Amino acid sequence: MLIEFSVGNYLSFKEIVTLSMIPTRIREHATTHIFQPQKEIKLLKSAIVYGANASGKTNLFKALSFMTSFVRNSSKDFQAEEAIAIEPFRLSTETIDSPSFFEVVFLHDSVQYRYGFEVDTSHVKKEWLYASAKQKEKRLFERNQQEFELSPAFNEGKGLEQKTRPNALFLSVVAQFNGKIATELMKWFNQIINISGLDDQYKKMSLALLEDNTYKNIFIELIQAADLGIEDIKLIEEDLFLGRRSSLPLTNVITRHKKYDENNQVTDFKDFNMATHESHGTRKLFSLLGPILTALQNGKVLFVDEFDSRLHTLLTSFIVSIFNSINQNPKNSQLIINTHDTNLLSRKLFRRDQIWFTQKDRYGASELYSLVEYNKVRNDASFEKDYLLGKYGAIPFIPRYTFSQKGNED
Repeated sequence: MLIEFSVGNYLSFKEIVTLSMIPTRIREHATTHIFQPQKEIKLLKSAIVYGANASGKTNLFKALSFMTSFVRNSSKDFQAEEAIAIEPFRLSTETIDSPSFFEVVFLHDSVQYRYGFEVDTSHVKKEWLYASAKQKEKRLFERNQQEFELSPAFNEGKGLEQKTRPNALFLSVVAQFNGKIATELMKWFNQIINISGLDDQYKKMSLALLEDNTYKNIFIELIQAADLGIEDIKLIEEDLFLGRRSSLPLTNVITRHKKYDENNQVTDFKDFNMATHESHGTRKLFSLLGPILTALQNGKVLFVDEFDSRLHTLLTSFIVSIFNSINQNPKNSQLIINTHDTNLLSRKLFRRDQIWFTQKDRYGASELYSLVEYNKVRNDASFEKDYLLGKYGAIPFIPRYTFSQKGNED
């Protein structure tokens, strides 16, 4: 379960910013949008990020994607000679030669962990891991360049310091050697699903669920609830012939629709090929349902960049409401999205501390802040209207402009 994520000196973020899933003391949706995994902590089920184009919304998600990928892969052999794919904030002489900062606070198996690192393109400069379970935070290890300090509680890392390359994370190396704590933390990082609404690369997750009878009925129920006219879905395996003695296995997704007579009575069903007969929006929802159901069924954290791409606003509202629901999200999966769809900017869907904004300052650096930081938001305020009026910032400033075109005179 995600508590906080912080990033600094990466892409458009110069200073360290923090996305927090800790609810404030406001009373909005107190019994639905919040869950309590432990007596000492409450967390939010969802968060949404708004901002103008190029304000930093996607960069926040890219930062999380980099962190999870680096944790999973930095110790692997194919990364040995590779540069670290990091890009610091480039619009300041203060940061261009400084390391980038990443830190995540999360809950796993009733223990709260704080893990982070600082890296440049060739070295891990610093790395740290702290843990707390109903007590004050205790250090498990700290790293400064190639100098390591391990506590007795992290003896699993002893002797592995020399096996850790300058461009690899110590946590990843210890997990590779089956360290108990490190392996458990790797499981948490594998619980993160970070996808973009602009591509359909996660379609495989939907196909996998449809092949599992446990999830197929739930998948089809959600498709039917979306009012797409689809009654059923089936998969047909075919071979795509590429040439002499060469073929590629191909899975066709077939949707079933009702067929009517002149009296509007159902007479039969008609099969459509998803790839050729269904709309872009239907195909997008089909792909998105895989990660959504995977997150809901396993209590994972789902990040979706460009959430509203090709989806009707009522469909996106429907998906958000599922994650905020007590009954439909019993494992307390978390959803973090960014979007330009201001129809979602509603107190019916989100608490003020679930709504976040990105905007750039006059020096090109992205800022991240929450609506709850505005103390004078009226109880009856329209979040959408006030946002578009510029009361919360994070909108594009478009000056008055008259387009003129000079043509050749005859």
